[in-house]
Amino acid sequence: MRTNEAREFSEDFERLTDVTARANFLLRTDNGDEITYADILANPDDIVLNFRWAKAQLARGEVRSASATLERILVLDPDLAPVRLYYAIVLYRLDSLDEARVQFDRLLQMNISPEVEANISQYINAIERRRKRLSQSLTLTLGSQIDSNRNAAPNDKTKLLTGTRTDVTESADKPKNDIAYIGALRYDLSYDLGYQEGHEIFASVTGYGSDQVQLDTLDLGSFSAEIGGRIRGGYWMITPTLNQTAQSLSREKYLTARTVRLRGDWNIRPFFNLNGDVSYSDERYQNTTESSALRLHSGQRYGARIGGNYSWSPNHRTAMNLSTGKKEAARNYYSYDSLGGEITHSYLLGGGNYISGSIRYNVDQYREADFLTTGNSPQRRTDRSTRLRLTYGAPLAAILPSDLFGDSETAKKISAFLAPISWSVTGEYLNTESNIPNYEYHNARAQVLLTRRWEF
Repeated sequence: MRTNEAREFSEDFERLTDVTARANFLLRTDNGDEITYADILANPDDIVLNFRWAKAQLARGEVRSASATLERILVLDPDLAPVRLYYAIVLYRLDSLDEARVQFDRLLQMNISPEVEANISQYINAIERRRKRLSQSLTLTLGSQIDSNRNAAPNDKTKLLTGTRTDVTESADKPKNDIAYIGALRYDLSYDLGYQEGHEIFASVTGYGSDQVQLDTLDLGSFSAEIGGRIRGGYWMITPTLNQTAQSLSREKYLTARTVRLRGDWNIRPFFNLNGDVSYSDERYQNTTESSALRLHSGQRYGARIGGNYSWSPNHRTAMNLSTGKKEAARNYYSYDSLGGEITHSYLLGGGNYISGSIRYNVDQYREADFLTTGNSPQRRTDRSTRLRLTYGAPLAAILPSDLFGDSETAKKISAFLAPISWSVTGEYLNTESNIPNYEYHNARAQVLLTRRWEF
């Protein structure tokens, strides 16, 4: 369970980073749903109508068509700063970086507000970073969480021991709520190989720690290093990766794992992506002071997943995944087959604000009975888990008064440092049902995170 928790945090960390980035770069548009192409044909020189039509095209993911519409408007009136801003951003999204830079430079010479000028500067900086063949970033996340049943104690306070149901009397085995302090630091780099298709190699190093206030035996640490490449075609991308992970429990090293993964992405339409991956892991456990049987979990893990992302509009995106896998452990009563599915929806509210919700269901079917638990019964363990999660996030600057630190130069530097920080609050409920009462439990969690990203 602890192994899965560290792995899931890494996956959730990437999702949180992705949805935060998309929220910060959201185009806040009137979707123009009521406009039709027939209206444009009837009034080809109507600038307002054409602008609304371009917004409607963007909402449907027709970025290239929107580019042509915006270019047509600027031919009619080149001094429309809002239209030129949209046009520049569309070019940026199309990776036409040189043309986008020209448009942004022209905008800086026009009569624009300080807020728009600041946004343009961000895009220009992003263009310069993307022009560099070597890109690097550092992401720091700090936060805290509280769990209602951190030690995953059985729901009905009973457990099986050699086939006999007994009451849980030890205080340590009863449900314990606890607070944890969380920290994660990730360094990413990528290098453009110089091909027109955009092939690149990348690497990352991630450290994660969770320090429990009371249940020190559940302090979790994880360090991982990954290297891989992205091979791009017109509408597809292949991503092979190699990952090395070491994890500790209660400050004792208990797991090393090496994972090979091959992922494929196929962009069927600008708003619809199919993706999938296959993976192989070699997991080696070590016994700790708290557990003398961890070595028996050592073995191989195989996995496969297929999924898709559908963007209903620039504000709404839904992702669905189906996964299967199996674990081959040193003892067959720790080996199992798994099958699961997850659906996630993200709603970008504008101004960097977003809401993301997900539901995941998973079934683990173990190969053999553990007779230390079931006694003479051949009953094999089957776990069915459901996880519900809801996250709200926003820029920290949105909730801090602009004059909080005054107007001195030092105050401005503090505000400039805090401005890129995003915060998120998450509520989660996990319910695991099992035919063995020892493994049937539920847990409610609340989590608050602050994230700061540096790109260079």
